Order: sequence, then structure tokens, then C-alpha cells
Amino acid sequence: MVQDWSNADTAKRWDGNTTRANPLRTEQLDILLTLLENSVQLHSWILDLGYGSGQIEELVFERIPHAKVVGVDNSDAMMTLAKNRLAEYSEKFVSVKGDLSRLDSLELPACTYGHVIAVQSLHHLSREQMQAAYRRIYDLLEPGGLFVLLDRMRVETFALWSLYRELWKRQDKLHDTTVASHEGATFQDHERIVRDRGDFPALLDDHLVWLRQAGFEAACLHAHGNRALIAGKKV
Repeated sequence: MVQDWSNADTAKRWDGNTTRANPLRTEQLDILLTLLENSVQLHSWILDLGYGSGQIEELVFERIPHAKVVGVDNSDAMMTLAKNRLAEYSEKFVSVKGDLSRLDSLELPACTYGHVIAVQSLHHLSREQMQAAYRRIYDLLEPGGLFVLLDRMRVETFALWSLYRELWKRQDKLHDTTVASHEGATFQDHERIVRDRGDFPALLDDHLVWLRQAGFEAACLHAHGNRALIAGKKV
């Protein structure tokens, strides 16, 4: 079933437990923040595509006091949570409501964007929409700017399914999480679950190809199972 992000209860449940089905989130976010804190300049802004309940912004402002963020989201329920969470940072955070599948149509503040980030927010885009998004992100960034994607990747093939399952069960054992059940008992079950959520995760290789086609120098900096952190540098 497609998650209804306009529902306040759904938003609150997600906000209260973001690692139950993804224990890697904490480590990968720390890597993302490390990349930002060593490169965010006073003159530029961070553009966050799909800022949700504002958890990322809270971490950014705690670790990078001079950071300024423009955040885009399309869920009123999530944006309300973010507004409450980020009340003390109102001078450094600008919220824009918009559809991430139509980045070209967004009316964004005329800022200098040194960084664009997307955390678990783009895997619902189609292949064509993702490629268009990467081209738009490249155009938005200033020269030398950095794009960081932290998101779900597609499970490679049926033949590799058992390897993913063992990896997820290991995560559940180490972190007391529910990754294996969240991902499905069989490859067919997994593909159905992903499809029913309205998600279209792409292969890691595809992301790198699309980013390079858009003009980025790109690399995967961290990957574990079907979760990856990818960076694209505009040169």
C-alpha cells in the first residue's frame, strides 16, 4: 500500500522511528553531515529535496551553525512537524512546497546553492524523472557544488536475493530491527512490496551513469545491501 504522507498519524509514526527498517540510516547520515561540515561556505545554501519532518535540518544546524537550508517537500503533515522542530532556526531555513517529480517547475529562492541533498526522497521517481532531476540539480549547483544522495537502491537480481536476505537478517540480529520482514520473504514478495509502496528504486550502477550523463563526477561513498550514499561533484 502506498504510504499516505498527507496523513498526520503516518507522519508521526515515521518520525518517531526512522531506523526500525533501516539501521544504516544513522551511520550514513553521519557520513553525509561530515561531507557537509567540511565544505559548507558562508555565502551558499543547502537545498534539501524532501526534507520531511526536519530531522536532517536539525542535525545540520547543530553541527554546522553557519549553514542555511532551503527545503522542499510536498506533505503538509511532514512540513508541520518540521515547522515545530525547526522553530528556533526560522532565520536559517526556508520551506518550499513542491513536487520532486517536477523539479523544473519549482519556484526556488534565488540563492547560491553549494550543496543539494536528498535523503530517502527520490526513490519514488521513475527512471525518466530521476534523470531529469539530476540534470536540474546539476544546473542549480554552483561550480564546485556537491550533490549527495542517500537512498534505497534496487535489489540487483533474483540470483542475488539470498545474499541480501542474509545481510538483512544480520542487521536485525545486530540492531534489533525488522529489515528482513520489511523487505519481504521472497524476491517476488519484495518486488510487490516495493511496487505497492509506489517506489521505483534504481540500480546503483544506473544512478552513477545518470549522474555522469548530467555532468557530475560521481562515486558511491558508502553502500550496504540496498542502501547507498552517492556523491556527485559539479566541476
